[in-house]
Amino acid sequence: MLSVVLVEPARAANVGAAARAMKTMGFTQLILIGSQPHLEDEARWVAHGATDILDNARVLDSFDDLRAEFDLLIATTARERGSPRTFLNPEELAITLGQSGAQSMALVFGRESSGLSNQELSQCDLFSYVPLAGDYPSLNLGQAVMVYTYALSGVERTIGLQTRDADERQIQSLKHKANELANQLGLSEQDKLRPWLQDSIGRLSERDCKLAHQLISDIMSKING
Repeated sequence: MLSVVLVEPARAANVGAAARAMKTMGFTQLILIGSQPHLEDEARWVAHGATDILDNARVLDSFDDLRAEFDLLIATTARERGSPRTFLNPEELAITLGQSGAQSMALVFGRESSGLSNQELSQCDLFSYVPLAGDYPSLNLGQAVMVYTYALSGVERTIGLQTRDADERQIQSLKHKANELANQLGLSEQDKLRPWLQDSIGRLSERDCKLAHQLISDIMSKING
C-alpha cells in the first residue's frame, strides 16, 4: 500500500490538486505533516470530485511519526549534482517498488518553498526526481503528485477503450462463420488466407470479435442477396 505524504503544505489549492491527481490514478491515502490546508474551502474546490481523499486525510505532527509507521519512505526532491545518493526517475522508481516487497510505503513531497530538510532526507530510504527539459528547477506540488501517481499507478497505458479477451465460444463461432465465408468466396483449402484468418481470429479482443461477427454477417448477406 502506497500513501502520499505532503510535508507542511502551505497552499490549500495545491493540496486539492494533489488529492485530485491521487483520485484520478487510484490512490486513496493522503497524509499531511505539520499543517492542515486540506480543511480549507479552496482545497475542496480544486479537488473537484476527490473531496473524499481530503475528508479521509490524516495529519501527523512530525516527520518522526511518519518514519515509525512505514517500512519504506521515498523522498521526492531535486537531483543534487555531486550527491552520493542514487536518484531514481519515476519509471525507475516504479520498477524498484515493484521488486521491494515492502508492505507499507510512503511517497513524500516537501514544502512548496524549500522541499525536504536534510534531516528529513536522511530518514528516507529512496530518492527520486523528475528529469526536466527546461532550466526551471521544479514542478508545482499538484503537478509533481500527478507525475508520480501516474508513473506508479500501474494503469494500462492505452488510449481509448480498455480491452477484454473474447471468450472461447465467441472465438469458435467466429471461426466457423469465417470458414463459411471462405467457402462462399471459393477459397481452396490450400489458400494461405484460410489459416491466416483462423489464427488472427484467435487473437481478437471481445469488442473486435463482435465487430468481426457483424462484418462477416454483412458480407455474407451482400453475397447472398
